[in-house]
Amino acid sequence: MDLPQKQAIWLNSGLLAQFTSTWKMLRKAIENVPDKYWYRTENDWSYSKTVYHILETQEFYIRNSPEGMVWNKLLEPKGRENKAKDYPTKEQLENYLKEMEEKVSTYLKTLSFEQLLEKDGFKWFSSIFEKLLYLLRHTAHHLGELGRMLREWDCKRMKWQ
Repeated sequence: MDLPQKQAIWLNSGLLAQFTSTWKMLRKAIENVPDKYWYRTENDWSYSKTVYHILETQEFYIRNSPEGMVWNKLLEPKGRENKAKDYPTKEQLENYLKEMEEKVSTYLKTLSFEQLLEKDGFKWFSSIFEKLLYLLRHTAHHLGELGRMLREWDCKRMKWQ
């Protein structure tokens, strides 16, 4: 095995380990929030909306380009009286989480070392590697918000993974 292959395995396995930890934490964040708080909205923020946002941005950033992304595909049609409930259910987002685990895992396992260092259609990142680090940081930011809400609501919190 040549050095670039070893480097790709090392980087990809490290990235996958970090994504796997965030998925475990997100799964617990979904499981631990009581139903009465799932759609609760304050200042245009809701728990369900944040979970959905985390997953949707994972789908967005594992693409090769920002072009063609279908946003809000799991949202209910607008115009209902309770707009907070336009966001997906726990079950829908648990299924979306499984889908994203598979997609991101497959994506990471297919990237060569050279590809990690290349730019793709996301021109604001210097490389695919930087884009993936950004995605991990973005996910961690929103996991922190979910953790804060669980704490404020005196709920069982997710454990650090």
